[in-house]
Amino acid sequence: MNSSTPSTMVSSRLSSVRIARWLKRLVWNRRTGWTLVCLISLLTLYYQWENRRSARELKAAHHRMVERIGTDDWITFAAPGVPDEQNLFALPIVEQWLHRDGKQIRYIIPKNVFLPPGFVKPEIIEYGSDKTSHIDFSAWAAARDLKGEKPAIVMNRELGDGNGLLPQLAAGLSRPFSAWKPAQREEYAAAGANPYAAIQPNVGNVNDTMRDLGLHLRVAAAAGDVEKTRSTALILLRLFPEAATSYHWLVGSLVSVAAHDLAFYALQDALSRPAWDEGGLRMLQLQLGKINDLEVMERGWSMDILTGFAAGIHIRESCRKEGSATKELLFVNVDSWGTRATRLAYIYGPTGWHDANTAFYVETYLDMLGPKGESAWMDGRARGEALKKRRDEEYRHLDWNMRRKLGAFSLPNVGNLFNAAAEALFYRRCLITACSLEKYRLKHGVFPSSLEAVKDDLKPFPVNDPARPTQMPGYRLEKDGYLLWSAGPDAQDDGGAKDKDFLWRMKREP
Repeated sequence: MNSSTPSTMVSSRLSSVRIARWLKRLVWNRRTGWTLVCLISLLTLYYQWENRRSARELKAAHHRMVERIGTDDWITFAAPGVPDEQNLFALPIVEQWLHRDGKQIRYIIPKNVFLPPGFVKPEIIEYGSDKTSHIDFSAWAAARDLKGEKPAIVMNRELGDGNGLLPQLAAGLSRPFSAWKPAQREEYAAAGANPYAAIQPNVGNVNDTMRDLGLHLRVAAAAGDVEKTRSTALILLRLFPEAATSYHWLVGSLVSVAAHDLAFYALQDALSRPAWDEGGLRMLQLQLGKINDLEVMERGWSMDILTGFAAGIHIRESCRKEGSATKELLFVNVDSWGTRATRLAYIYGPTGWHDANTAFYVETYLDMLGPKGESAWMDGRARGEALKKRRDEEYRHLDWNMRRKLGAFSLPNVGNLFNAAAEALFYRRCLITACSLEKYRLKHGVFPSSLEAVKDDLKPFPVNDPARPTQMPGYRLEKDGYLLWSAGPDAQDDGGAKDKDFLWRMKREP
């Protein structure tokens, strides 16, 4: 038995060697070698072809971006810092709302901070047919014994000075700027080449706070409180709406339009009350004239394009070096096989895939931004529909189209934002015009029969119809007030027809 053991072991070893050699001959031969050489060569050619064609696409997109926006530097395009002594948001009361949690910065405004404890809010009646709104004082006063006083006077007394906050904010109205902190350009400069590292403040509870400030304004005007009406109107316009324009970012533009819209409805109601003098009306005009809502929207789109371009370059340059870049590739936190495979593909695939995605993102955003010009917004609806269609088409091929995957994921799902900005600009200009008309009424006891009577007072302000840059909006006297209208997105003047033109109506309250 012992003598046969070595022979058996040698025989087994020889069999293993023969099998290994046979497998080697089967797998590795000239045909297999040539196949591998061809595959590697084809893969190299594909990488080179993809890199070159994508580089050309990116170069064309970059040229178009610089031609349209004027720069490719997202940092220099950002709004510069504002010294604290000139910034409304540097007031101690506003600084108290600023909270930092690591890299997150939030303005947290307590709910009902401007209302006294236990205050019962009145209902705001909105008249959709004529775009006006008023406080229902009768319903609010029904369950109260007002002892013969007017409901507006009682409500104004109960609201008081907003828990002491309104005087503190009014003290900062002499400061020329209202800008969120930290300053956009300072934070972006600190982020370097990576837009993802830039800190952006988040402002919550804006709508509720704007409505509460609007309530103060409406009630003060109805009560005839001239000083509170003037200061609250300026606070309402400056605290959040103006500050939102200080961040040249699409989300800042959306906040600006939404907050201004809330302010405009309250101002429309307040201007129908006899609580204004010429000085207050002029101050209101100057504040309203500081901002062009279409320009704010354009800056927001432009900054998104610039930062998207910078983000694409950052990912391309660093995804093979830094784990953080690969985690940001799909903008999701789901760690699935699909996302991991996609990240690996972008890390080890052609560099051109990154360039193609960046070019696609920039080109599509530029298509939505459209050309320059006062009336370019009127094609915004068509551009928005084209963007949505293109986005939906790309989403059907995202599983395999690596040249569009990141770019398509980054495209916003938004409506006709330029139309909304143009309508906000129309309301803004109506309010400026309304101030001049009210000054005329204070002097003559009635509103004029045409806008020609107030053209000199309106000279410092651009108040033309956004749909017809060379013309004033339509104007018609009505019972207890007047109607202003814009030709709207189709640029067709329908004489102030509902659902066709932009409308703004003034109904004078006694």
